[in-house]
Amino acid sequence: MSDNFYTDNSDLKFWIEQAVDWDMLVELAERGAPADERPASVREARDTFEDVLKELGKFVAKNIDPVARQIDTEGTRVENGEVVMSPAFEKVFKGMKKLGLYGLPVPRELGGVNAPAVAYLAGSELIARGDTSCMTHFGFHAGIALSLITYALRDPRSVIKNGRLISTPYDEAIADMISGNTWGCMVLTEPNAGSDLAQIKTTAVDQGDGTWKLNGEKIFITSGNGQYQLVLARSEDPNTAPGLKGLSLYLCNRKNKDGSTNVRIAKVEHKIGHHGSPTCVLVYEDSVGELIGRRGDGFEQMLLLMNFARVAVGFESLGLIEAAYRTAKEFAEGRVTMGKSIDRHEMIADFLEDMHLTIIGLRAICFETAQKVERANRLEQILKFDPPTDEHEKAELERKVSRVKRQARDLTPLVKYYGSEKSVEMSRLSMQILGGVGYTQEYAPEKLLRDALVLPIWEGTSQIQSLMVLKDQLMQGLRDPRRFIVKMARANWKRVAEQDPLEKQLSRLFSYKYKALQTILVKIAKNKLKHTYDLPIGAWTDALFTQWDPKLDFAPGMLHAERLTKILAEVAIARILVKYAVKFPDRRKDAEKFMSRADLRCRHWLAEIEEHGDDLLATLAEKNAADVKSAA
Repeated sequence: MSDNFYTDNSDLKFWIEQAVDWDMLVELAERGAPADERPASVREARDTFEDVLKELGKFVAKNIDPVARQIDTEGTRVENGEVVMSPAFEKVFKGMKKLGLYGLPVPRELGGVNAPAVAYLAGSELIARGDTSCMTHFGFHAGIALSLITYALRDPRSVIKNGRLISTPYDEAIADMISGNTWGCMVLTEPNAGSDLAQIKTTAVDQGDGTWKLNGEKIFITSGNGQYQLVLARSEDPNTAPGLKGLSLYLCNRKNKDGSTNVRIAKVEHKIGHHGSPTCVLVYEDSVGELIGRRGDGFEQMLLLMNFARVAVGFESLGLIEAAYRTAKEFAEGRVTMGKSIDRHEMIADFLEDMHLTIIGLRAICFETAQKVERANRLEQILKFDPPTDEHEKAELERKVSRVKRQARDLTPLVKYYGSEKSVEMSRLSMQILGGVGYTQEYAPEKLLRDALVLPIWEGTSQIQSLMVLKDQLMQGLRDPRRFIVKMARANWKRVAEQDPLEKQLSRLFSYKYKALQTILVKIAKNKLKHTYDLPIGAWTDALFTQWDPKLDFAPGMLHAERLTKILAEVAIARILVKYAVKFPDRRKDAEKFMSRADLRCRHWLAEIEEHGDDLLATLAEKNAADVKSAA
C-alpha cells in the first residue's frame, strides 16, 4: 500500500513538474499583484504547489483511503432537520481544514493562496483516488467560492484594481467556505426538471427591499446541507418569459443569522454509491434569497458554474480510474493460475494495458482542458478590466480570447463525457479482473463501480454533453463549409504524405473525425432536401437555411451524437499526446499505443454512423407524424 498518492504517480508528477505551462498560468494569476506579495519566481510558485500536492498525497493515503469503506458503510441520515454525516467523513474534513486546502485557487486578496485552478484540480484527483464522496464534498467549498467570484466580476458592487478583484459582495460567504467552516451547493434539479431546466417550477418573488422569497422543492442536491446555496428559480411570468428565459439565480443561506432555518432539508437520498456525500431534498417555503446578476440571466449564470464542475468531474473520474487500475494490477500480479500470475495471461494483460492507456489519455485531456479554461477566463478578465491601451494589441487580445474560449468550449464536454463513461467501464473491468472477490465488499471494485455510476449522470448527462458537442460541430461546419472541406482534405492528404509515423497515425484519426461529421451533415441535408422538392426553386434557400424542425431535420445527428463524441474525444486526446510526445520523446510509446487502439475504436464508431439507424429513424418519423395527425 502506497504512503503517498502523489509521489507514487509518475504520470501525474510529469504533468505537474514538466508539462503544465506554469509560466503562463502563474503570470496570469499574479498579473497586477504587488511585487512584495507575489512569488519571487515561477519556479518558487510551482515548488509550492508541488509541496501542497505532496502533503495532500500523504494525507489521502493515510487518512482517506483507509477509511473509505467505513465512510461508505456509515453513510448519511437526517435527524431533527439536520444531516448527520459519517464520523469518519467529518474527521477527514477536519484534517483537510488544518491543511488549509480550500482556499488554494481563491485570490490572495480574498484570503486564498492564489494558485492556478490546475493545482486545485490535481488535488481533487488525489482525493478522488482515496474516496469520491470526499472529493465531491471537497469541491463544494472552493467550487462554490469560485462561482461567487465569477459572479462578482460581473457585479458593479465589486472593487477591482489593476485588473484584480479586491473585494466582492460575497466576501463573508467566500471566507466562510475557504476556511472550511461550511460549504455551498448548486440547486437546480426538481421532480420534473432534470436535464430540461426549462420546466423549473420553483418561484422567486421580489420583495422590493433587495430580497426575494423562494418557494418550491429541489431534489438530488449534492452537499445540500451547505450554508450557501446557488438556487435556480423562476422569477418571470411564464406567459411573457417562458422556459429558460424566465429563470434567475439566487444566493440563499440555509440558516439565518439568528440560527433559524431558511431552507428545510426534507430528507437525504439513499443511493447506490457516494454514501459519504449527502444528496438532499430541499424545501423552500418563503425562503429569503438574494438575486445574483440580472433577472432572467439565471441559466447563463448557472452554465458558468457548471462548466468548471464538468472539468472537475473529469479529474474525479481520473482519480477513481487510478484506484481501479491499481487495485486490478496489484491483484493480478499476485494471483497465480495455470503456473503464472494472471497479469501474464494475454486477456488480462490486454485489459491492464487498456486501463493504463485510458489513464494516460484522460489525464492528458484533463490537464489540457483545465489550462485552456483557466487561460480563457484570465484573459477575458484582463480584456474587461485591464485591457491594453494600444488598439492593435487590444484587437489581438480579443482574437486570442475568442480562440482560447472556443478551444475550452470544445474540450470541456469531451472531458466530462470521456472521464465519466470510462470510470464506469474501467471500474467494471477492475471487478472482472478480480473475479468473484471483486464482487464482494472485501475488495474495492464493487464500491468503485457503485461510485462511478453517477458520474455519467450528474453535471449534465453524457447524452447532454453529446448534444452540446453535436450542436457546436454542426454549427462550425455549416457556418464555414469551405473551411471544413479544406480541413478534411488536409487530414486525408497528411495520412498518406506524413513521414513521421506518429503524425501519420494522428492524421488518420482526424480523417475519421471529418468523415463522421461529413456523413452526419450529408444525412441531415438529405433529410432536409426531401421536404424541399415540392417547393418552388425560389423557396429552397429559405427552406434549407431558416425553416428547420429540430425534431425531424436533425434526427440523424441526434441519433449519432454519442458516437461522434466518442470519436472526437479519442482524436482530441491523441492530438494532445502527440503534442507532448514531440516535446518529450519518452512519451512517444504511450502515444503510439493509445492511437493504435483509438484507430480501431474510431473505425467501429464511424461504420455505425455510416450504416446504422435508417430504419429506426423512419419508424420514429412515422410515430411523430401519427402524433401530429392525432393532435390535429
